[in-house]
Amino acid sequence: MKKRFNLLLLIVINLAFVARVHAGNVLQDILKAYQTYQEVNMTLWLVGDVGAEKRFGKELQFWLGLSTKPEKDPKINAYVKGIFNRLVPHFKNHGLNYDVRVIKNNTANAFAIPGGHIYVHTGLLDLAKTDDELATVLAHELAHAERRHSLQNFRASTAAVALLNAAVKNRKDRETWGALLGYLTLMKFSRKQEDEADDIGQFRMASAGFNPAAQVTVWEKFLKKYGDSKGVEQYLSSHPPSSKRIENARNNLTRMNVSEKTVFANTRNLMSAEKANLLGNPSFELPQAANGAISGWQISEGRARISQRYSAGGRNSLELLSEERLSKTRVLSEFVPVNQSSDLTLSGWLISESGAQNAAVGIELYDAQKRLRNRIWAIKKSDKVPEQGARFETRLVNTAKQPLFAANTAFMRIVLQAGLVSKGSVWFDDFRLKPTSAADPVNLLAAGDFERSLRNGFPEGVVSSNQKLELDFSKAKTGYASLKIPGVEGSTGFAFSPMSTQLFKPGQNVDGSFFFTADRQIKGIVVVELLDSSGRALERRLAQVEFEADKNQWTGTSFSFSFDLKNEETGKVSAIQIRLASEVPPGANLWVDNFVMR
Repeated sequence: MKKRFNLLLLIVINLAFVARVHAGNVLQDILKAYQTYQEVNMTLWLVGDVGAEKRFGKELQFWLGLSTKPEKDPKINAYVKGIFNRLVPHFKNHGLNYDVRVIKNNTANAFAIPGGHIYVHTGLLDLAKTDDELATVLAHELAHAERRHSLQNFRASTAAVALLNAAVKNRKDRETWGALLGYLTLMKFSRKQEDEADDIGQFRMASAGFNPAAQVTVWEKFLKKYGDSKGVEQYLSSHPPSSKRIENARNNLTRMNVSEKTVFANTRNLMSAEKANLLGNPSFELPQAANGAISGWQISEGRARISQRYSAGGRNSLELLSEERLSKTRVLSEFVPVNQSSDLTLSGWLISESGAQNAAVGIELYDAQKRLRNRIWAIKKSDKVPEQGARFETRLVNTAKQPLFAANTAFMRIVLQAGLVSKGSVWFDDFRLKPTSAADPVNLLAAGDFERSLRNGFPEGVVSSNQKLELDFSKAKTGYASLKIPGVEGSTGFAFSPMSTQLFKPGQNVDGSFFFTADRQIKGIVVVELLDSSGRALERRLAQVEFEADKNQWTGTSFSFSFDLKNEETGKVSAIQIRLASEVPPGANLWVDNFVMR
């Protein structure tokens, strides 16, 4: 090996003193100089120079870009990069800048090329379908890059060095560069190198917060799909899994004191059901401070408090009290930035104690220094409030008849007022201030935020034989409540109200996601069922996803399906239902939140 390095150094010295060509042929001189530069650079890489490896990596990326098709879906790219970016800080980079790119290819493949560049085929995402499984493969490739296994293999292979030299001397020869890329992307690693990458990858993915048990699952999936035959392709041919590697992964779990599991989270299609709202604490669900302060709102006059007596949704509302007939109570929202071209829509809900109480809703306008310039009761002028409650909505935009936002307007605040010529309480709730053109994300599961209940207290929009189901306002992943599923003997769970098939188009792709946690390890399953006209579920399911809740840790997972009916189902299916089932033992609790499907 020492002789080889000495020989390479001599090559570098000799190349540095290559004779110049005749000055008259400038173009040929430039091409010769470039080729010499490339040969020197490749030689420097072979002796371990990081700068040379970076330059070589960029050259390889150029040629790889000519022969591959990049994945353009921003969601897929963001998902892979999100997993990758969590792993990178836990690996030594030797001065390289690790990055990842997704290639549109159905084969289950991933590979690293010099320069710290990792590539993932979309086909791998169909096999490694969860965050932890994908992290297993990415961590394995990063471990190869950290240990510079490609460089080690090139140094040890005369044929590889010859191929590298041929590519450098024939920069425009696609066939030669293709052969070089083929060698790199399907490089055979030694058993020692694979074991090293397995161990480093498994321990580093754990330090990054991923479950290292996924390494066992990934290798088992590969073996189950492709078997032990010599016909194993792509990723398996360069990283052949074996029972010994699976056994080693299990031994590492013992060393890390991590129990083996087979169900992992998939955040690839996690979605948000949050509606556009410029106001903070719009439903008054955040607890009132000990000093009486209300998050997102300011009591400027009189007395106000968080109340549970009335509510348009959730459990709380804001109660304004007028304790004397000629007194008033006034509450202001936080400052909201606006300008002369603002076009906003404001809506809310209010109810009075007896129908005899007065209330008003308006806006205050401020300049850039937050000095009050105007107050307008443009929404609801002071008048009697219905005892049974009422909802209002108005559009805030400059018009010829009612100019709201002057040129010097920079901020606005919502004004809530009870009184002045009445005594008693008025309750406000469920405020929304949003740009008029802003469209709320559609959620086919309207009750998926689990923040509303029926008059009997049972969660709205769900069906279950477990009457102990309840909204838990003390625990939430998003918003201010979640659905609590107490344990019972046998299986428990719930289903969302059925959705008519008329909501879906043939072939329509649908994504879904949800969050879950528990007070101990609990497994469950979510299924998408087809219902006939009598409400009975057909045997075939459109989708199903298993999940395993960790103790006191919110985790998200997702699922997807295509609304395609078979011939015998057409005319028979009338609805789709989303159902969750779990074995929650007595004394235990499972929580779910933010169920979204669109």
